[in-house]
Amino acid sequence: MPPSPPPGAEIKTPARQRGVALAIRLVAIHSFRRVITASQSPTASDDDLVHVQAAQAGDLDAFDLLITRHQSTVTAMLHRFAMNRADLEDMVQETFVRAWRALPQWRPDKPFLHWLKRIAANIGLEFCRKHQRTPFARLVQPGEDSHPLDQIATEGDSSSQTQSLAEAQFLLSHLPPEDRALLTLLHLENMPLAEIAAHFGWSKIHAKVKAFRARQRLKSILTRHGYTLD
Repeated sequence: MPPSPPPGAEIKTPARQRGVALAIRLVAIHSFRRVITASQSPTASDDDLVHVQAAQAGDLDAFDLLITRHQSTVTAMLHRFAMNRADLEDMVQETFVRAWRALPQWRPDKPFLHWLKRIAANIGLEFCRKHQRTPFARLVQPGEDSHPLDQIATEGDSSSQTQSLAEAQFLLSHLPPEDRALLTLLHLENMPLAEIAAHFGWSKIHAKVKAFRARQRLKSILTRHGYTLD
């Protein structure tokens, strides 16, 4: 069973209320405007292009600059999938390893960050497929915080927007990994449903049904925690 928030940690602050509202919107509507956290980087720039082309030529320093520029964005995306810090760090590292290996395939007609986030999304999906039958409680190791995503998301960042997103993600973390991945990619990352279906090996119709059922499960979780859905 998913862990409950620690005693006295009821969602009463404005940031936590907004986090609940985000989760409720996932239940209520099919098109969910993507939430941009304060830690995310802007879209690819001409400077990205210069560094990517240098990295393609074997310049490791140029690739290090790309890592520095986009690591926070990749981390913000992948912590929606990870259930503990070790998993998060592994997935972020794997994203950049794969990006380095795949650099010869990158073309400047698409923003580098968009391309990089597709790699991260694949890694997040692989993680969720691997842990489809792993209970939440087993993913969170003994001694870790019962609110792991909130800690990772807000560490060093006191913005209420980031705290709101962390609260929504904590509620999403009560879902089975596959449902969490589906709703995250569809509603928080704006990935096309057809692309998600292809990643999971589903038909588009089956993916729609899965998304509907995932939202229903999230609705049940919210109701069980005492939130009223208008």
